[in-house]
Amino acid sequence: MTGNIFIDVILAVVLGLLIWRVSIFFIAMLATPPPEVDPEDVVAVDQDYRCTVCGAELTMRVVNVREDNAPRHCREEMVPVWRP
Repeated sequence: MTGNIFIDVILAVVLGLLIWRVSIFFIAMLATPPPEVDPEDVVAVDQDYRCTVCGAELTMRVVNVREDNAPRHCREEMVPVWRP
């Protein structure tokens, strides 16, 4: 019976350390700021987008030339709206 309690305590300590370590990793990852954007990679635009799910509209004034994907809303990519 005493051997069984010893194993339970060891498992509890190992599991506690594992949970603590994973928590520290995620907190550090969330606390790290994103990398700085290079000003040469940002260009001025005037593009409107509309969400196909809810109809929300967005106007992009500047974009990063390295990321050419449309913005996302309602977990779907927004579609460009062409206005004269």
